[in-house]
Amino acid sequence: MRFLSLFCIILYTVNSFASFDKFNVYQYQKSKSFERPWFEWWYYKVVLPEENESFYFVYGVVNPWDSMKKNSASRAYVKMGDFSAKTQIEKVNSPVSFFASYDQTLVQIENNQATENNFFGSIVDENGKTYSWDIDIKKDWSYNAAGWATGKNVTDIEWYPAQAGAHCSGKIVSGKKELVFKDAPCYQDRNWGSLFPKWWTWIVSNQFENHPESVLAVGGGWPSFNGKYTPVKGVSIGLFHKGKEYHFRPNHLNLVKTKVVMGKWWVSGENPLYKVEVEATAPMEKFMDLEFLTPQGVLFHDYETLEGRVRVKIFKKDKLKWKLVDEIFSNYAGIEYGAP
Repeated sequence: MRFLSLFCIILYTVNSFASFDKFNVYQYQKSKSFERPWFEWWYYKVVLPEENESFYFVYGVVNPWDSMKKNSASRAYVKMGDFSAKTQIEKVNSPVSFFASYDQTLVQIENNQATENNFFGSIVDENGKTYSWDIDIKKDWSYNAAGWATGKNVTDIEWYPAQAGAHCSGKIVSGKKELVFKDAPCYQDRNWGSLFPKWWTWIVSNQFENHPESVLAVGGGWPSFNGKYTPVKGVSIGLFHKGKEYHFRPNHLNLVKTKVVMGKWWVSGENPLYKVEVEATAPMEKFMDLEFLTPQGVLFHDYETLEGRVRVKIFKKDKLKWKLVDEIFSNYAGIEYGAP
């Protein structure tokens, strides 16, 4: 009996480590990244459609090697944003307060923690108001945006929607508001690298009308490699709809086109069998400016809303023509554009 119990424990441990998401864990390599610019963050968003409320949460580190803060941009930080209140708060600490695991999704900054299944934290603003959250997250679908290139340092920044589609339950306290919710649409992704792109864009949603199972994840921009901007801009499109996955990745030689005019986004992708067209819109008053300081000390502005509108058209190749096979809509899309 003892042997059987021991065998079960070993089997459970092996399976646990075999099943963890290797791109949703700490990517910093001290031997390769020591004293060179480096950033890493875990981003979560929650949308409460019935309450018209939406929030984001970030756990991050910049220059984790810089314990003496030689660089003014070096820090560990936790951020929270309340889109309806247009409020953002941030707690900044020394990089030495940051901990993340290489074996599981686990990030710790003082009393703030994020995992693949739960994230919680608390920040007191300059006026003494407390903002806190304790949220369980359940993954529905992940999208490997770069395919074979993920984790290969093909560009100086990587984006990985580890939980492109997810549902959250928990509690958020934002100033005087206290919100308790269950199975709300939510999302979690990862970014890491050494240099921000010249610009980037992002469109995500898992709250489509009459299609609660559908998930859209669009992201990319103009990245660099070894400090030099690549000749080709790259935006990846992932879609899960009616049990089928659609992938459109430039590095897989799929044709992807992007056009952004603040307030309106157009993205299309083609592979040999399918084509998608994505159109996303939002009035400018819906956007907040999320500021990110790069490891080099450059301030980037990320204009984001979690309450945009998106329309997705899906086409299938019929002989030599594209035939429209489905169309889906969402009034709760995350949309952003980032640049210096």
